[in-house]
Amino acid sequence: MSSTVLILIILAAVFVGALGLHAYKQYRVRQQERMNQNEYDVALTIWEYARAVKSQIDGAIQQGTGVIDFTKITVPHSQGYKVSLELIGSYFRVYAAPDRYAKTGRLSFVADNTLVVRAADRTGEQASSDDPEYKGDSVD
Repeated sequence: MSSTVLILIILAAVFVGALGLHAYKQYRVRQQERMNQNEYDVALTIWEYARAVKSQIDGAIQQGTGVIDFTKITVPHSQGYKVSLELIGSYFRVYAAPDRYAKTGRLSFVADNTLVVRAADRTGEQASSDDPEYKGDSVD
């Protein structure tokens, strides 16, 4: 094999390797963008859901019935996240944790009667009321 052919093969291999690396980096960027969007969407979803739950609880208290209409506050679906509701008397918490940590999201969320959404990277476990407030695309 001549040295010219060997050099061309090496250059071709380097070029293909560079293309593969570029494609992988683009994939990782798109994956991170999807996770950021999922996290933002779930934060908005649980805030809206917490508002609906709070409204139902406040209405039941004002009417003196103590009865909550759960047909109006069914747990919402959120892409890539498990959402759950915890009711303790008139106090509640709404949790959202990634279905597949580091694939669908990294942040776990919680909202309660205060309607403040809190978030932290809990490696897929539930967020805590002690976590920092969620501010859009980052946690302070």
